[in-house]
Formats: sequence, structure tokens, C-alpha cells
Amino acid sequence: MEQSVFVGRQPILDRNGNLFGYELLYRNSQENRFPNVNPEKATIGVLVNTFLTIGANRVTGSYPSFINFTGELLAQDFYSQLNPKRIIIEVLEDVEITPALVSRLRDLKQQGFKIALDDFVLNEQYATEKTLFTTIDYVKVDFIQSDRQDRQRIQHFVRSYPNVKLLAEKIETAEEYEEAKVAGYELFQGYYFATPEVVAGAAVPSVDYHTFQVMDKLNGELPKVKDVAALITQDMSLTYKLLRFINTYAFGIPRKITSIQQAIMLIGLQETKKWLYIITMHQLGEGEGNGAVKALVDYSIVRAKLCELLAKRAGYRNSDEFFLVGMFSLLNLILSKEWDEIEQDIPLSDAVMKTLTGERTKMAPFIELAQAVERMDVAETKRLCSELEIPMNDLCVYSQEANRWGRRLH
Repeated sequence: MEQSVFVGRQPILDRNGNLFGYELLYRNSQENRFPNVNPEKATIGVLVNTFLTIGANRVTGSYPSFINFTGELLAQDFYSQLNPKRIIIEVLEDVEITPALVSRLRDLKQQGFKIALDDFVLNEQYATEKTLFTTIDYVKVDFIQSDRQDRQRIQHFVRSYPNVKLLAEKIETAEEYEEAKVAGYELFQGYYFATPEVVAGAAVPSVDYHTFQVMDKLNGELPKVKDVAALITQDMSLTYKLLRFINTYAFGIPRKITSIQQAIMLIGLQETKKWLYIITMHQLGEGEGNGAVKALVDYSIVRAKLCELLAKRAGYRNSDEFFLVGMFSLLNLILSKEWDEIEQDIPLSDAVMKTLTGERTKMAPFIELAQAVERMDVAETKRLCSELEIPMNDLCVYSQEANRWGRRLH
């Protein structure tokens, strides 16, 4: 059955009642309500589903999109692939206003983006960072959450910044609409005009061809960091996920990684490739009804780490290849494909592919050992430990470490 993706949209009107743009909202079904997901995932979902899957022309036509951004997303470096004529960056109300954020918004403004403050409430942080308002284009005021006195204070404050337009959101009555017009609001949004509607489209295949293009580049002779980074940042979802994984789970790097080029330089091309494979496997297990696939992905990730640890202990310099053997050892079951078909899609070395297809390589006993541990096959585990000269106690330590590592990636 063909999978679908969804985006919610609510129109924003100007003073003459003409359509100005849409606020785009995360949806994961035809049910018109916000699902329980973290806001970063919601924004990435909106961007991917709108611009990479359904298509912006179908979702918003030629009109701009107001899209929510958290503080974490604002710090990331994937904006070069977004069209500033199509996207108005909406800073969520819980984002802390700091000099670093103001500087970041100024950079985005110079790139051509327009910026809105969502659910604006006049509080102390705005008095401290007044230079923010020379950068802001829109202030959104929630007519449900604010009372008339609150709105009057906001309106008086904004008059000092003629570059800022007021947008009245959650307008539900004719009286609120009239109040907003009299007070000088230029844009309007709410159930009084239209409820959000859901736009659906067919989902892209689970294995993203672009990801494999990146890995193919990494497998080439002497790949350049700049070229690999440029290819990764063409995919906003991949960029975000790679930075999130590296910042959260890897390496104990003392400072936050904020760009793909910086990430590759700090961790190296081989580690970058490994994390891209991890992300690709996670993508396969995402979504409703994918419980069985997710279980296979979880097994694969633990196998990968265990094979890598055991290969390092055995003194192999190419432990990343052992990692990939473990990572893809269940891929034929996950994709329901034969290996000769998979081989056409995934850029793996001959040694890795030979191992995966059953040939007796130097990597074969390592993946067999990982499988024996998984099955709790004591006799086979002892036999393979003896063959590889790995003490059982060491195997237990490595197995526990691999399982801990796999759990951290959930």
C-alpha cells in the first residue's frame, strides 16, 4: 500500500481579505491536529514533506510559508538549501532571546529570509535585546492567549519599529477582526477566516537515493571535504539528522558542531560515512506499522558496533568495514530484496558485499559471532571465540558496550 505524507496549512490574509501566505503545520495523518512529536522533528517534517515530497507549488502555490523554528534548529546550518522567497522563519515563543540568537537572525536576514516572532508576549528579554526588532519583519499576537490590555502594550511597543508588521492570529470572531484592523494589524489568521486543512501526498521511498549518492562520493578516491559537505547539505533532513546524531552521541567533542563541513573535519570522512549509514538505517524503521523493521534495525546497529569493537581488538585497521558488515547483515530482510538487487543501490566495498552474500572472508566469523551472541547459542559462541582468540569475558564486555551504544541511538 502506498504510504502518504501530510502537511497542514492555514491561510493568512491581508487587510483587503486577499491571501498573503500560509502557516504550515506538522501532520502525520489526515486527522487535523498536532501529533505528539518534538518540535524539531515537526519542523523537519514540514520542510521535507512540503519541499521534497509533496512539492511547494501544490502546498502553497506561489505564496510564502510561515514555518516554526526552535532555538536548536536556528543554530543549524542547512538554510543555504532553503529558498528565502518561499519561507518566513517563525521563531517559537519559548526560544530564549540572546545576543547569539540575534546575530544568527541577522545572518539569516542578510541571506534574504523574513523573520516572525510567534505568540509574542512583551517581557523582560525583549527590553534587553532591543536590536532584535531591527531584524524582525512580523510579530504574531495570539488573540486567545492575550487580553486587550496585553495587546495594547504590544501595539504601543511595535510602533517604535516601523519595519515590523503586526499579525493577528487565532482570530475567532468578527469583533476580534475589527479590533485588530482598527489597531493597525496588517495580517490576519484564525478560525474566523478558515480552519487548517491537510494536504496529502505520496511518501518518498524509505531508502533515500540522495543519501546513497553522498556515500558513493565518500567511497570515491580522495573525496574532498568541501564536496562531500556540499552534497550532504542539499538535503535538509539529512543535514539536521547528521548534526543531531554527532552532537548528541559521538566523540565527546567539547564544542557544538554547527556545520557539516566542520563535522567532517573534526570526525573524519570514515566516521561521517558511518553515521550516514546509521541515519539511513534509522529512516528505514521510522513510521507507523514499521515495528518489525525497527526491531531488525535495532539488531543491525548492535551487531555493527560489536563487530567494530571485536575487529579493533583483533588489530584490524579497517574496523569500519566490519561495522558495515554488521550494519547491513539484515538489510535483505529489512528491504525484502535479494542481495544482487541491493548491491546495485548501495556503494559498499567488494569485501563487505562478499561477506554479506555468504562468502568466507576474514569478516565472516565476526558477524557469525555477533549472530551467535544474539541467539544465545553458547556452543557456537565458544567455538567462534576460540577461532578468533577472543576470551569469553572480553566478549561479554564488548557485547554489553554494543548494546548500551545501540540503546543510546533510540
